[in-house]
Amino acid sequence: MCLAAGVALAGCTSMLAENGETAAIDHFVSPPEGATEASAGPDDRMKLSYAAEETPSLAAGAFDMVVKLGSSKVDVYRFRDPDTGKTGYFDAEGYRLGQYLLRNPVPEGRRTSGFGNRRHPVLGYSRMHAGVDWAAPVGTPIHAAADGVVKFAGRHGGDGRMLVIDHGHGYETGYSHQSRFADGIKPGAAIRQGQVIGYVGTSGLVTGAHLHYEVSVNGRKVDPMKVHFIREGRLSGAALSKFERAVAADGREKHAAAGV
Repeated sequence: MCLAAGVALAGCTSMLAENGETAAIDHFVSPPEGATEASAGPDDRMKLSYAAEETPSLAAGAFDMVVKLGSSKVDVYRFRDPDTGKTGYFDAEGYRLGQYLLRNPVPEGRRTSGFGNRRHPVLGYSRMHAGVDWAAPVGTPIHAAADGVVKFAGRHGGDGRMLVIDHGHGYETGYSHQSRFADGIKPGAAIRQGQVIGYVGTSGLVTGAHLHYEVSVNGRKVDPMKVHFIREGRLSGAALSKFERAVAADGREKHAAAGV
């Protein structure tokens, strides 16, 4: 099983190589700096789903893969866009999928607070907590959730020392309460997924060392634990119609196989 910051994709590179699918791993996720590939244990389970060449869905131009992300399963379709001639990865609605957003930028951290309303530990009243807190000792490395460009790096009120990365397509991630930024981190700097961008600290309104991690989509804060991939735009016109036919054919195949 191939693991990177708690992410399990559909099989290991060595297995996928036989089906020409090694590009899927590189397309979606890069391991954080300093991370190593974990070995499978006796209790680990792995499921690899694929389509045979003669299946109607593949003939229609789509290849269905099931990607397991924690307890969630996401259908991902490899599809050749007839308008551009390029092959990409799409969700069931026809949105092109970019990189997987790492849910925990601090692999050694412990989640202490989730997304939603809560009583603020310092201010003492209830208000929206628009991110996820990951507790870790001061100085623990923080990794970028995906490729992007630094939009902001500096002090920001109660967020303390904060970094914002623009990932394009309306997606941004924020990293607050840092003790310091990594070398070279400044507005305009290019960032790659998994790169060390800073270190856990206690700057701003905090009761202990942790990273406050936020994800914004088109200016709206969303739950980082519910965002899987960066959507890079949707198919349209004849391309979308062809894709929808392929997805429908795949659904019929699954129902037939299940005896539904």
